[in-house]
Amino acid sequence: METLTPAFICWYVEHPSSTDVEDVLASLKLFFRFYPEIGENRSITALDPAEVAARLASLIIHTVNEGIVATYSLMQFQRFLEDSGRWSGNPESYRAVNGILMDIICLDMRTTYSGEVKAAIVTSTPSG
Repeated sequence: METLTPAFICWYVEHPSSTDVEDVLASLKLFFRFYPEIGENRSITALDPAEVAARLASLIIHTVNEGIVATYSLMQFQRFLEDSGRWSGNPESYRAVNGILMDIICLDMRTTYSGEVKAAIVTSTPSG
C-alpha cells in the first residue's frame, strides 16, 4: 500500500471526491488490516472478490460505520487501479469486486434514504 500511496494521491487530486484523501487512505489501511496477508498469490492490485466480501462483512458486523466507509474507499481505490492501469487482476474479478462494493453502497443508500423518509413522516404527522 505504501508504494501506491503517492500515485493514489496524485490520482485523487485529478478525480476529487467529497471525502478527504487522508480519510480514504486511513479507511483503506483499516480494511487491509482485515484482508489476508499479502504474499505470492495476494496483491492489493488484484483483489479477490470472495475475500473482499468476507472481510467487508466482518468489518461491517463489528463496526458498521467503518465498514461502510471502507466500502466507499475501496470503490475509489479500485477506480484508481483501473484508471491508472495498475489493476493486475482479470476483468471478471474487477467486475465481481465492483459488484460487491456497489451492492453494499446501494444498501447503505437505501437505509439512509429509508431513515430520512421515516423521519420526515414522523415529523410531519399532525399532533392531536
